[in-house]
Amino acid sequence: MSIIDNVKEIAVLVKKLGDIELYRRIVELEGEVIELTQEKREFEEKIQTVEKKLAFSKKMTFRAPFWYAEGDNIPYCPRCWESDRIAIHLDGPHDIPGDKPFYRCLNCKNNF
Repeated sequence: MSIIDNVKEIAVLVKKLGDIELYRRIVELEGEVIELTQEKREFEEKIQTVEKKLAFSKKMTFRAPFWYAEGDNIPYCPRCWESDRIAIHLDGPHDIPGDKPFYRCLNCKNNF
């Protein structure tokens, strides 16, 4: 039985006893418990998101001038990764005749 179920059961018992003030306080308590349960869920989701980001970040390696994820041969934007910890694959390589090939980040618009 969950804490919310317990509070509801207590509210029903108090209502049967006829103590309106105590019943009102139990109903308020039930609302607070529901709110705390929702906040707990939100925090658990945030923790899960942070843990995923941390696990991904451990898989990133720097091979100048780009960052690569383990098992991925497409480079990530060094600017986006190093400044904002956003993993954005680079677009390219693009060839311009007579020039070195370059990669473009579609997020920050930098060329590398």
